[in-house]
Amino acid sequence: MRLSLEQLAAFSAVASERSFSAAARKLGKSQSAISISVGNLEIDLGVSLFDRSQRYPQLTTEGRALLRDAEAILGQCCNMENRAGSLAQELETELVISIDDAIPYQALAPVLEEFSRRFTHVDLTVLHSSGPDALERIENKKVLLGVMCTRTHYPRDLQFVRLGSITFSNIACRDHPLASLPTVSFNQLSNYRQLIYRPFQDRLPTSEYLNSPNHWRVESYLTLMDMLRAGMGWATVPRQLMQALSLNGEFVELQLEAYPFTDWTVGVDLIWSSSLRSGKAGTWLRDALGRTSVTTE
Repeated sequence: MRLSLEQLAAFSAVASERSFSAAARKLGKSQSAISISVGNLEIDLGVSLFDRSQRYPQLTTEGRALLRDAEAILGQCCNMENRAGSLAQELETELVISIDDAIPYQALAPVLEEFSRRFTHVDLTVLHSSGPDALERIENKKVLLGVMCTRTHYPRDLQFVRLGSITFSNIACRDHPLASLPTVSFNQLSNYRQLIYRPFQDRLPTSEYLNSPNHWRVESYLTLMDMLRAGMGWATVPRQLMQALSLNGEFVELQLEAYPFTDWTVGVDLIWSSSLRSGKAGTWLRDALGRTSVTTE
């Protein structure tokens, strides 16, 4: 039996994309080439991997079982390529990483400072993108590493390691009417405008209870904080960000009646593409960030 990596890649892509044509676009091949690769793999294995009787190919029982083996083999090949790149002492001239606006920079600063000392001549571009576009850039290999708030699902070709979590608070400026209340009910919150950081509007825990009839969506945390300072509403923001941007007590954390002892936490992950080969600088940065603990108190 002679299985090829090309066959396994086609098998994995079709299973992930649920379409031969979409798998072909993902791998940059023709649809016929993908079909032939999967068909030859089925012949070599002696089983049917997909049920083709419906509009979209569905994994068979055998296909689901063998998919784990195929992805494990592909993952080991990517690890081998990455390790070979590191051993060859390849040094990139530029790296691009992405960091969610919500992630406290203080937690990452020691790693980036050490990176600047070790790799003086490597340019580093830091993007602040959140939401699906950040994952898409990593998956399309336009970004080497991403530090972002946890997603419920990652594409199969992305790997991640949990770095910790950040805690969110509901806040308003000290002159806002809500700031003078010892505890705040949902009804009282709904009487005032809610300022929402748009990339997180559907991902904060229990946020379905905090939707005011009047809300503004904002793309930047810095803009959101300026709006809060102006008393334009209340918002849910990372606690450490509030502390970093408010040194004179200008913001007040609202005490919700329904959650007197509950902190709202969201996980923080380091994400990278298993198929993107990194050199010496990228490998060091990924390993160093992977050992970083990100928390907010």
